[in-house]
Amino acid sequence: MELSNYAKSLGVNLEEVREHYARVSCKVTKEHLNLHNTAHGSLIFSLADIAFEIISNYNRDSVALQMSIYFRKPAKEGDKIIAEAFEESEGKTTSLYKILVKNEEGKEIASVNALVYHLDQNK
Repeated sequence: MELSNYAKSLGVNLEEVREHYARVSCKVTKEHLNLHNTAHGSLIFSLADIAFEIISNYNRDSVALQMSIYFRKPAKEGDKIIAEAFEESEGKTTSLYKILVKNEEGKEIASVNALVYHLDQNK
């Protein structure tokens, strides 16, 4: 699986992908900072969304229906942040996923619950 142009523009790296699991990462750069000099929430959300995109389209054609994010801890310039996506339940038309965003020390930056709609419902 290849990363989207958007993911590449953020400097995202695809670390691992397999059925029911995806892991991506990126380094927080100066360009990613908000007014508080921490990673902008949109970067954290984007990283989670990219992991979600990869896992939910691994062997199905899917589109997002809903995502909820909980920001837990800030990330700073120079931090490597990692998003891991796990499939919680797979259905014929929809599936649920959990995405955890952590720093290199394993501290949780954000958690996301996500729901997809499968375009290929005949699988």
